Amino acid sequence: MLDLQSNNIGNTGSQYISHLLENNKTLECLSLACNVIGDNGAALIAAALDVNKTLTTLDLQQNQIAEQGGKILLNTLKTNQTLIKFNLIGNPCSQANILDEITLIKNDKMVTSIKLESRRIEEKGAQYIAEALINNERITSVNLDHNKIKDQGLKCLMNVLKIDKKILILSLDDNGIIDEGAEYIADMLKSNNTLRILNLRSNQITNEGAQSIANALTYNTVLKELNLSHNKIRKKGLEYFIDVLGHHTSIVDIDFSGNPAPRCLIVSATTAVLQERTVRDVMLKSKCVGMRKVRYLAKALVLAKSLTVLDLDDNKLGDDGVQCIAQALTNSKMLTVLKLQRNLISFVGIQYLVPILHNMPVIKKLYLSNNQIGDEGAKIIASFLQSNTTLTMITLDQNEIGSDGEHFLIDAFINNTTLKTLDIAGNKSNGCTILECLVHLRFNTGMTRLTILGRKIEEKIVHQLANALSKNTCITSLDLIGNQINDQILQYFINALRNHKIITSLSFNNNQISYQGAQCLADFLKTRQEMASLSLDNNQITDQGVHYLVDALKTHQEMTSLSLDNNQITDQGAEYLSEMIKNNRTLKILSLRSNKIRRRGGQLIADSLIDNTTLTKLYLDNNECTVIQTMCAIRNDDIFNLIDLQRKHIEDTDLQYLSHSLKYNRRVTTIILNGNNIGNTGAQYLADILRNHTNITELSLESNNIGDEGAKYLADALQNNTSVIKLNLSCNKIGAAGAISLTEALLNNTTTLEIDLRRNVSGYAAVLGASIQLRNNKTLTTLNLNNSKIDSQDIQLLVTVLINNQTLTTLNLSRNMVDDEGVESLCDALRNNTTLITLNLERNKIGSKGAYYLYNTFQNRKMFRTLSLCGNESNLCALIEMLLTVPEDRVRAELNFTRKCIGNEATLLTLNLQSNKIGDEGAMHLANGLRNNTTLQELGLRENDVGPLGAQYLADVLGENTTLVTLILRDNIISDAGLEHIANALNTNKTLNVLDLSRNKIKAPSRRHLINMFQCNQSLINVDLTGNGQGDCAVIGAAVEIRNNQNLTTVNLRCSRLGDEGTKILCQALQVNHSIITLDLQSNDISENGAELLAKVLYDNEKLTTFLLGNNKIGDNGAKCLADAFHSNTVLSILDLSANNIGSIGIGHLSLALCNDTRLIKLDLSSNEVGNEGVQLLANGLNKNMRLKDLDLGINNIGDEGVEYLANLLKHETGLEKLDLRSNQITDRGAECLATGLSQNRTLKRISLWQNEITANARRKLFGWII
Repeated sequence: MLDLQSNNIGNTGSQYISHLLENNKTLECLSLACNVIGDNGAALIAAALDVNKTLTTLDLQQNQIAEQGGKILLNTLKTNQTLIKFNLIGNPCSQANILDEITLIKNDKMVTSIKLESRRIEEKGAQYIAEALINNERITSVNLDHNKIKDQGLKCLMNVLKIDKKILILSLDDNGIIDEGAEYIADMLKSNNTLRILNLRSNQITNEGAQSIANALTYNTVLKELNLSHNKIRKKGLEYFIDVLGHHTSIVDIDFSGNPAPRCLIVSATTAVLQERTVRDVMLKSKCVGMRKVRYLAKALVLAKSLTVLDLDDNKLGDDGVQCIAQALTNSKMLTVLKLQRNLISFVGIQYLVPILHNMPVIKKLYLSNNQIGDEGAKIIASFLQSNTTLTMITLDQNEIGSDGEHFLIDAFINNTTLKTLDIAGNKSNGCTILECLVHLRFNTGMTRLTILGRKIEEKIVHQLANALSKNTCITSLDLIGNQINDQILQYFINALRNHKIITSLSFNNNQISYQGAQCLADFLKTRQEMASLSLDNNQITDQGVHYLVDALKTHQEMTSLSLDNNQITDQGAEYLSEMIKNNRTLKILSLRSNKIRRRGGQLIADSLIDNTTLTKLYLDNNECTVIQTMCAIRNDDIFNLIDLQRKHIEDTDLQYLSHSLKYNRRVTTIILNGNNIGNTGAQYLADILRNHTNITELSLESNNIGDEGAKYLADALQNNTSVIKLNLSCNKIGAAGAISLTEALLNNTTTLEIDLRRNVSGYAAVLGASIQLRNNKTLTTLNLNNSKIDSQDIQLLVTVLINNQTLTTLNLSRNMVDDEGVESLCDALRNNTTLITLNLERNKIGSKGAYYLYNTFQNRKMFRTLSLCGNESNLCALIEMLLTVPEDRVRAELNFTRKCIGNEATLLTLNLQSNKIGDEGAMHLANGLRNNTTLQELGLRENDVGPLGAQYLADVLGENTTLVTLILRDNIISDAGLEHIANALNTNKTLNVLDLSRNKIKAPSRRHLINMFQCNQSLINVDLTGNGQGDCAVIGAAVEIRNNQNLTTVNLRCSRLGDEGTKILCQALQVNHSIITLDLQSNDISENGAELLAKVLYDNEKLTTFLLGNNKIGDNGAKCLADAFHSNTVLSILDLSANNIGSIGIGHLSLALCNDTRLIKLDLSSNEVGNEGVQLLANGLNKNMRLKDLDLGINNIGDEGVEYLANLLKHETGLEKLDLRSNQITDRGAECLATGLSQNRTLKRISLWQNEITANARRKLFGWII
């Protein structure tokens, strides 16, 4: 071997190489790769190869050999017979990518296949390969995939293959072959007798080329596989193949996938070659076929004699389509599965299909779901099933089969012994689903439970079902639920089950079984001792039926579960059941929910349980014996720690049973019996529970009828009790005597931490309970005694325990009868208290004396965070409440404070006394308190009945105060006189920023004072005067804010009755403030004079982008003033001038403004008088405006003539995206003009034409033109 690669050898060096090859007799391998040998060097090497007889490998990759040198080297192979590996790849000649394989073809005696895929071989290279294959004696496989041989290169190859005797496989995938090349292939196939596999995938063959190849196959008898996938063959091309392939006996595999032909035809063409295959499935479901293409499939199926599975689901074949398929399957003797679901097949299609099915000897599965075969079709299928012995599965669900069709099918199943699966749900007849169960029951030998739910079992089918049950030896549980079974039908089942020794569980819930059916069941149970479970819920068994069942169960030895829910059983039936419970020792579960058992029946059942230890689960929910239900739940171990029987109409005698059930229960810790009818006797039973049940920690008896006697019973039980922590006896009838009994009993009790005796007969009881609670509970922080009839005398007992208490933080005594005397006692008790921070004394009888006592006691300590005194007799209580409350670090609805710590003092910054009705008197006290105040910044006095006099008191303070920033007097009655006082004070006040005087009955005469305040005060930035008098109030408030607040960006004075006078005031403020971005003045009676004032503002304003002036009266002159201003305004983007009496003259002025470089993007001119003339002017202006995107011209008397101008505008380039022409006078002619304009427009996204005179026909045409 000699390796000289990458040595920069050129033509001169090739001369030396040539001498070497001519004279050397031993060299076999020579590598000259990656040098610079050109055509001359190649010629020298070729000349040497003519005489060299030893070299087998020559590598000339990556040199500079061009076309001439390549030809010379290729010619050398005609005489050289020793070279086997000859590589020219990477050279610029056309032979570079093929010479290695041509060398193998010529000289390698062992090679049988050539692989030239992805070599970039073009037509010339194909010609060289063809020449090499002349007289081919070894090559059997040629792979030229992914090249560019195209039609002329293909022609050379096909000429050689016409006479070739060796090549079996030819692959030409992705070679740019078109119909002309397909013609060359067709000519080759007509004469070639050796080629077995031809791959033409991913070329560009169309119908014409497909026709040529298809015709050629009629002459070819050896080709077995043909791949034409991913070409451009359409419907017609596939039809050619379908016609030919049926008579072609050699093709066994053909691929048309990826062509633009319908999938049905592709499969049909493929199916046409099935006669040589042993197994083949045809899947064409989901709308692949349809009526138009079914004939092609049928033609192919005629030839598919080995077909085993045909899936044509969901193709809407209809009866005619089924006829075609049926005729095509006449000779299909191997078909086992036929799927025709969702194909719109009626009984007519079944008539075509069934005769063919008779001739299919191995058909096993037939799918016909979701068709329309109806009763007639079911009759035909039933006739077929009578004699068929191969079908094991058929689906007929959702087929409109009624009772007649069901009857036919039932008769067929009597004689059919092979069908094992039937799907027939969703038909008209309820019995169809039962038919499924019947088939399943007959053949499923492993089934132990049969359930039929919600299907009507009629007498005509019950015979079959009962008969099948009697023969089945595996069913142990039978559930026939919601089947409308009556007593007569029940009898059939009972007769069928008499000798059935396996069934142990029966359920006939939700049927129509009466006491007579219960009698039949009872007789059956007497002879069937192995029955363990019987359920008859939701029938009409009644007491008489219970009597029959009880009689059977008295001696029954196996029954463990009986359910009779919702069967109209009353106390009489409960009595029968109680006798059975006394004697029966096998029953473990008895359910009697939702019957009519009352207290007496429940008590009888409860008494019967005393000696019964086997019945572990007894359910009485939704009867009228709540306590017995609970007793049963306790017995069932369904209650763990809580018994909640609130508002269950429980009486004293019921508690006797509750006491008995709890005797052996140690898990219950809480009993809640609020809102019942428990009296003193019931309290006695409860006392027994407390004595015997030491785990009870909470007993709640709120809102019952327990009096002093009952309280004494409970007190005796609590005397030595160490478990009860919480006892609630509020809202009973306990007086002072009962409270004293409880107090004496609990004198040494230290475990009861919470006892509630509020809202009893005596307030003394509530205070006594609170005293015990405060004494025993050393961590108690909240005590609630609201609405407990506590008077000042009762308070005396409470204060004795409050004196030394240092844990309580909240005390609620609201809605009682505490007067000034009681407040004095309470103050004395709390004088040294350091923990109480919330005290609620709302709605008592506290007068001025009590209020002052509270203030004098706590003024220097300010211990309360929350003190509630509203609703008392003195108005001073609200003020005292404010003065004694320590501010918090959060905002509260009642009182809003901010804490600022300076040493040990708390400084008031914000005071909110909303809705306290302090009136003028309270305002006077407040003003006196504020006179020397230097910290308060915000004062809220909303809804406080402050009148003119109160306003005067506050005004006097404002004249001197230098710290108050916000004053809220909203919803008071200061009127004009009060406003005058406040306005005068604000002439000198320089610190107030926010003033709210809305809804204060201020009238128009106050205008002078408002204007004076507006002119003098420069500090106010927010003044609210809405809800007063005329528009002056609103506009002056807004004007003050506009003038003084340079951060304001939006002004909304919509519907404020400004008029021109108000507009004048507003404009004065707007001339000072240039920060406004949005100005809304809609519906304000502004005329052309007001518009002229606003226009002057717009001249100088460089910030306003949104100006809403709709529903005013500016007219044409006002529009002209505004239009003149728009000439110099370059920022306004949204303008609303709707409903302003603007006619064509005003529109003309606005149109001229639109011609300028305006920034306007939205213009609303609706509800004016624009008319056709105005539209013409507007269209001319918009011709030069590309910024406007939204134009509203609704309700403007625009007719077809005006629409024509707009249509012409839309034809040209415009920025409009939205155009509203609603409620005009546009007819069909105008609509046609618009359509013409819109057909050339590419910007408009929305147009509104509702409420015009356009007919429905024109609307449809308009829509069609737009589309």
